[in-house]
Amino acid sequence: MNKSNKKPTAHLVCGFIGAGKTTFSKKLEKETGALRFTKDEWMIRIFGNNPKKINQFEKYDNRMMNLSIDTAIECLKAGIDVIIDDAHWIKADRKLISEKVKKAGGTPQFYYIKCSWNTLKNRTLERSKNLGKDAFYIDEEMFNSYKKHFEEFGSDEECIVINND
Repeated sequence: MNKSNKKPTAHLVCGFIGAGKTTFSKKLEKETGALRFTKDEWMIRIFGNNPKKINQFEKYDNRMMNLSIDTAIECLKAGIDVIIDDAHWIKADRKLISEKVKKAGGTPQFYYIKCSWNTLKNRTLERSKNLGKDAFYIDEEMFNSYKKHFEEFGSDEECIVINND
């Protein structure tokens, strides 16, 4: 929580599947006291761990993302530091969330959790074999299909890069 007169911070944790975003976000939550929003945890509690079994998964995932971001923005307006643990895969989306944070009176701070594609794939497939309560089942076909939607951070984007190989 932001107890000073400075602008509240939105810690925006980004990266591809298996990068360690939620692990990093939980650590950041302990270190900063910021309120963490991890929409995948919300989705799993409502729909379960397997996206293939969720009718209209993308529609509900987008709605949950918007709900979590809208709620985080309201917290920023109230002066509360937040962590938004969402992949923010697309550059245009990163720009949009940055603008929303600034409009709410907050300061955006991006963290890009970066790994090699082999590490990401291996972690994701291994995690799917021993599925915990807060992770989606992602098979190799799904992993590969999602990969085409990810845009690396550009040199014109400010972020703290966390190499997590």
